[in-house]
Amino acid sequence: MAVTLNRRSFLAGALTAPGLASQAAVATDEEIRRSDPILDIPVHLFGVGEGGTGCRISKPITDGWQFHFLVGALRLREKGKTLDERYEQVLVEQVEGSGLSKAAILGQDAVYDHRGRPDWKRTSFYVPNDYVFAVVARHAETMIPCPSINPDRADALDELARCHQKGARLFKIHPPTQGVDVADRKHKAFFRGCTELDMVVLVHTGHEHSAPVIDKKLAGPRRLEFALDQGCTVVACHAGTGWKTDTPDQLPEFVHLLKRYPKLWGDTAVLGSAGRVHDFIRLLKDPFVRDRLLHGSDFPFPATPTAFAARIGAEAAQRIDRERNWLKKDLDLKEALGVGLASAHRAYEVAKLVGAPQRDPALVPVRQPGLPCRPSSVQSSRSGRERRWERKPVGRKRSRPAA
Repeated sequence: MAVTLNRRSFLAGALTAPGLASQAAVATDEEIRRSDPILDIPVHLFGVGEGGTGCRISKPITDGWQFHFLVGALRLREKGKTLDERYEQVLVEQVEGSGLSKAAILGQDAVYDHRGRPDWKRTSFYVPNDYVFAVVARHAETMIPCPSINPDRADALDELARCHQKGARLFKIHPPTQGVDVADRKHKAFFRGCTELDMVVLVHTGHEHSAPVIDKKLAGPRRLEFALDQGCTVVACHAGTGWKTDTPDQLPEFVHLLKRYPKLWGDTAVLGSAGRVHDFIRLLKDPFVRDRLLHGSDFPFPATPTAFAARIGAEAAQRIDRERNWLKKDLDLKEALGVGLASAHRAYEVAKLVGAPQRDPALVPVRQPGLPCRPSSVQSSRSGRERRWERKPVGRKRSRPAA
């Protein structure tokens, strides 16, 4: 029986793992481009909670045939290793064999109720920020942390400051699966905090085909305007794309915003899959848009080079499809489409990895009970923008879930 896997199947299975770019007209140009540092923004981290990782995946997902198929096919149940350990091992092998300089490793925050407390019944999967930081610390040469912070959580500002203190320079929000409206004005202080900390905000946009959706309207690109108006640098993950059959068409909305806001970017995460061919080609036809795309694989969701054969040629598509490293396959496909290495270097720059200043330990906040950290910027003629930290007591006690 033939098995068909799409992106929904892969995230429904919750865990996946690994399975040539067109040549440049001038070899020296290719060598120069390949010498630039490149980043995949982002790569998913998953787990089922074995070994105390804190990860969660709902029972309907783990009971599904896709999960069992993928665990068997990818040998994630190795003797002497938990499933979470094995996935980390596969992830490391993929990143190290991809040719990437770095990969941004992604967490997944919970759904929160109206009081800012985690709502585990509505949370389909969860990857705590502390687990992200732990995995990245073990592989710091090739990974950077990309935690997830749902602005609806009661301690969102505190968690933002904590993640920044631990070295994160970007994080992600997933509105349709986390049930959060990033356009809600109650998040004004949160997004201003992101601006003061110079944290890059990744936000899922476009149609979701991988996880239970609470409200698909929350993925509309127009909702990013509020964060952009607070001065945030925002990456619209998936660039407002979807399948050809999805409605409404959100891609024009993304392009319209892109031309209005210089601090808005899109990423190419999962755009190498068969379902996104139509929208990916639409993006690539506009030179302005193409130059504002950042490379993302959305690993472990696989690229499908043969779906782009009409664009890159059947021979090139088949050659790229034979690549066993899925991260490299995704980058090679996008390079064949004319956007790979340039967008990967651009991602490295936008993620603040180029020329990042060393932080003064004296400016690192130390949290005290009842006194959450609040950032406020100051100007320094010597080193540009720096940070100082003020202590402001709060009137009510905030609870913070394990991150």
